[in-house]
This record gives sequence, structure tokens and C-alpha cells, in this order.
Amino acid sequence: MSEFKGLLLGMLIVAILYVLDRYLPKWFGAIPGIAFLLLMVYIIFTKDQSLLTQLTVLIVGEAILNGIWLEALGDKEEESQQGNRKNES
Repeated sequence: MSEFKGLLLGMLIVAILYVLDRYLPKWFGAIPGIAFLLLMVYIIFTKDQSLLTQLTVLIVGEAILNGIWLEALGDKEEESQQGNRKNES
């Protein structure tokens, strides 16, 4: 049951980050990625688990976090371009 709770907590954190990235400054998206990287490096060196499993979690987690961040940056850029087009009219 603890793995399921961990999965739900992870999904909740990703959903919150997804929403926050829309409204916070552009640089905010780097903070969760750096924090996750540091956490995973700590876990890799302190826990006795398979290195392949840990690296897989690290790669997938970073891909998800960076994907959310880049999508939010793209949306912000599109909104600013649309705002500039409206101002030019």
C-alpha cells in the first residue's frame, strides 16, 4: 500500500507543478527539476537498490518535469505573441 500512496503523492505533485508552471515566472520550472535530481543522487548513494532502477526513475522523472516546464514556456511564449499581435492591431 505504501507504493500506491507514493504513486498518488507523486501524481499530485506533478499535477500541482503543471498548474503552477502556468502562472509563475519562467525560471520556476528549473527548481523542481534540480530538487528531483539532488534527491535522486542522494537516494542512489544511500539506498541499497538496483542502480538500473534508480537511473530509470531519474531519467523518467526528469523527462516528465522538463516536459511540463518546456510546455509551460511554450504556452507563455504563444500568449505573449498573441498579446503583441492584439496591440499592433
